[in-house]
Amino acid sequence: MIATGPNPAELATARRHPGSPRAVFFDLDGTLLATGSHLRRETASALANLSRTGTTIILATGGFTARTQAVANALCDAGVSAVWTITHNGAAIWNPTGQLVRRSPMPHAAVHAAVTVSGPTLWTIFEAVDDDGNNKVYSAGRIRPELEPFIWGPPAGTTTDSRNVPLRPLPIGWETRRTRAIANLPESEAPATLSCWVIGTSRALRPLDANVHDTNFFGAQCEHWTSRVGAMIGRPRSLIEGRDINPMGITKAVGAAHVCAELGIAPADTAGFGDGRNDHDLIAFVGAGYAMANAHPRVHAVATRTAPHHNDDGVAQVIRGWLAGDGW
Repeated sequence: MIATGPNPAELATARRHPGSPRAVFFDLDGTLLATGSHLRRETASALANLSRTGTTIILATGGFTARTQAVANALCDAGVSAVWTITHNGAAIWNPTGQLVRRSPMPHAAVHAAVTVSGPTLWTIFEAVDDDGNNKVYSAGRIRPELEPFIWGPPAGTTTDSRNVPLRPLPIGWETRRTRAIANLPESEAPATLSCWVIGTSRALRPLDANVHDTNFFGAQCEHWTSRVGAMIGRPRSLIEGRDINPMGITKAVGAAHVCAELGIAPADTAGFGDGRNDHDLIAFVGAGYAMANAHPRVHAVATRTAPHHNDDGVAQVIRGWLAGDGW
């Protein structure tokens, strides 16, 4: 469950700063977090100050729930009043108390196909959730330790300098045999899968790619990871590639529209920050879309603003400007 800090009702009564939006959506890697999966103190402090003005904070990521909620907890510990989370590129939405308010599962046939290709050089990992919001992560194939922080967050106390806020520890457990058994279940008995990652070299991914037709993968949507994944994990020469398999038609913008409806906020009164291809629709949806300086050209093409590089505390710099009266 996500910690909520002060009473969330304060959000409804706080006087919103005239120079800030009513809600802001933040991508994580390459945007809110510095390289190495770090939430810096400058960024956490800026979001806490923005939250105190009445602006709602929403994390919107293609990542897994546990890691996203760990970031939300770290923000609440830093003083953010409450944090909504959109995970798996919009396939799941969680309110500030950690309750699942919406899920959009992908076809089980796609899960089966993704797990089938896993092996010594290819890692398949997916998250399933039941009707009560209980979630579990399953993995098959070769485990890549350098990517574990993108699932769980770094171990407690892991920092690179005194400016970083460490994320809370999370249990790690892989169940390859169980994963294959679940992937082989009939559709009627299989758990609801939110999204699936398949990770390896381009050569190892060929069997999967052969079944992708105009992003369609057995009724799900398959997208390539950003080419900068090696730089994001601190290994710029890495040959690792990935495929992100999601429910067809589900995007961060779809999740953002649902949160706006829940909160009674018009999209024109929101802002968003992103860097990756999967942020394109979100940045186009919000009233003020910020592309990070390190963003993919597709994101810059639809953004209305540019934020400094994520390793230069770009989000914090923009927020400090809002609060100083620069406008958004």
